[in-house]
Amino acid sequence: MGLATTVKTYPFSRLQKALLAVGSFSCLGLNSVWVHAAEESDVEQLATITTTAQTEQLAYYQPKVNLSGFSQQNLAAIPASIHTVTAELIADQHAKTLSDVVKNDASVGDGYAPIGYYANFVMRGFSLNAGSSYLLNGNLLRGEQNVALENKEQVEILKGMSAIQSGMSTPGGVVNYVSKRPKDVQSLTIEADSHGGSRVATDLGGWLGDNQQFGYRVNAAYEDIHPYVEHADGKRLFGSLALDWKISDRSKLEFDLESQRQKQRSVPGYQLLGGETVPTGVEWDRLLGYQSWSKPITNESLNTSLKYSYQINDKWNGNLSVSQSRVVVDDYSAFAYTFDTDGNYDIYDFRSPDDSYLTNQFKTGLNGKFNTGAWQHNLSLELSHAYKRHTQYDAINEWIGSGNIYNDPITYTPTDKALGNHYKSLDSQQTALNLLDQIEFNDAWSVLLGGKLLHLNESAYAADGNSIRDTDFNRFLPQLALMYQPWQNTHLYASYAKGISDGSQAPWSAYGNEDKGIVGNAFETLAPRRSTQYELGLKQQWQELLFTAALFDLTQDHQYTNLDNYYVTDGEQHNLGLELGLQGRVAENLDMTSTLALTRSRLEDIQVDAYKGHQTQNVPTVRFASHVSYQMPQVEGLRLLAGMQYSSSKYANKTGTVKVSGYTVFDAGAAYNFRAYGYDNMLRLNVDNLFNKKYWRDAGSFFGDDYLFLGTPRTAQFSWTVNF
Repeated sequence: MGLATTVKTYPFSRLQKALLAVGSFSCLGLNSVWVHAAEESDVEQLATITTTAQTEQLAYYQPKVNLSGFSQQNLAAIPASIHTVTAELIADQHAKTLSDVVKNDASVGDGYAPIGYYANFVMRGFSLNAGSSYLLNGNLLRGEQNVALENKEQVEILKGMSAIQSGMSTPGGVVNYVSKRPKDVQSLTIEADSHGGSRVATDLGGWLGDNQQFGYRVNAAYEDIHPYVEHADGKRLFGSLALDWKISDRSKLEFDLESQRQKQRSVPGYQLLGGETVPTGVEWDRLLGYQSWSKPITNESLNTSLKYSYQINDKWNGNLSVSQSRVVVDDYSAFAYTFDTDGNYDIYDFRSPDDSYLTNQFKTGLNGKFNTGAWQHNLSLELSHAYKRHTQYDAINEWIGSGNIYNDPITYTPTDKALGNHYKSLDSQQTALNLLDQIEFNDAWSVLLGGKLLHLNESAYAADGNSIRDTDFNRFLPQLALMYQPWQNTHLYASYAKGISDGSQAPWSAYGNEDKGIVGNAFETLAPRRSTQYELGLKQQWQELLFTAALFDLTQDHQYTNLDNYYVTDGEQHNLGLELGLQGRVAENLDMTSTLALTRSRLEDIQVDAYKGHQTQNVPTVRFASHVSYQMPQVEGLRLLAGMQYSSSKYANKTGTVKVSGYTVFDAGAAYNFRAYGYDNMLRLNVDNLFNKKYWRDAGSFFGDDYLFLGTPRTAQFSWTVNF
């Protein structure tokens, strides 16, 4: 994003790029690092201290986090790998969905993120789970929605095991959205992009009452969506309300409500031609399988919570909260599927209306400090109960005709097949007790001891309503960390954790093997998966600059469709990785965020030999992201922005026989803050994919099938914000 003074390109090899990235982390005082970062980075950003009139917080770096489970709230002291993305960075990058946010962290990539549908992601090489990997203010959030960012103060990305924060979650990590709280604000934002899209958003807040004890924050947005793909225009309407009531000096009540409705035709991904060749020469703007009678996908979401907190005394506080997250997806698509060697594909009439997801959660917690002799304890207790439900129709998925990737398809007649039963496919109740005690032995040594005691009672059902699985068990998920502080601003840690994640749903293609008498288990939700993590970390603070390093070893039970077309839990996925990060102010007027991720991912001890012995699908071995903001000393209020994302090549199928090429994408932009007629104004311009690089953004798998998605072509975005 951002307009850089000059943007150089270097004919570097993948190895050279990786070495260059590592070098940028190692020598903090070298001006060449600043220069290189400014030239090649799209930077997520940093600890910025922009002392302009409109800046009330650090621009791109926020050291305070809101994730539960840690007695510390400062990034430098937390024994875990956490990346924060601020509201300022979100605004500078004109980010609209989580896909636009996670590009700032090299550990995160798209897993299946088509235009018009909800996106999923891969973190540390593991796919996130829509039912458990996303949080809103620490509460479980349904991931089957594109969460609005207009009312978000920051997005926190916790990489690695997260049982304490989310209960059941994949070992890759969790994403926590933090809502904006009440404050005195009145602003209007108007935005447009080079593809014809536009957005209007407002942010209103203030305090009421004799003692200013009642606070409110209202955010609303309307977006006219015009992506680069034809026939995929859409609309989005969003509204949110945040209320704070300071009942007394010791107690507080917080209420949050947000609702969104998005309607947009989805854009199918490509598949390998004949299952073995990456498509070439395809058009950016062609909608595969387009049929005029197909309907846009409608996604309606409602997320709400109520939290009461009470300060018992100077050392102890308690809280009580309830939350609900629900999503309804109406899908009526003409879907491209099964591509042959000449680029021909089948077109399916797919209909799955009223696909409903619900999560209710109740939590109560107690936090406090006490001493036992010379040892200081920071104790955290939390009791929670979560109810999850998924209801759906027995969907229609009927062949209606064919098309070719190089031509627009002709019109076919939609199927007249009727929908099947509407049924409850999953019913899950989770009750958990969290207990964590951070014990400080002295100024240098401390330990984190505890974990989660989880009781799961879960049932999965077939389309005829019959139960196909009942799961009822108790698990203790330990979380341990040893921390050492040899110097004031240096933190070392070693941690161990175990986790459990929701089982995945078998794809429709798990139809079994009739010749062997094997009955398929399509749409069955499998039992939860176990995971284990070991991690070593280093955090070094230099004034307003934070360096982080994490070395991790992660394993998780693997679920996939075997050669008999039966969905099974078999073997494990084993990932080893190194993550480096640099956030903050690196020089006068220069703020920076850079991350580097090196990942080795393998499937082990599974039935299908072809899936073993190579890097797993859609997991690059090297990924790098960097973003910078430079405050022009010659022009008050003007910042130049620049960014870069790099990914090495990655496999596009489970057998590891086909790769998509690596890519490097540059962004450029500028932000200008000024005062006119008594009002603060902010103008922002950025150009993503500055050199119009055509590349395969991700090559992931969804519901048992492999898909390829192109990255977005060059896109210019402009916004004007007025603060009244």
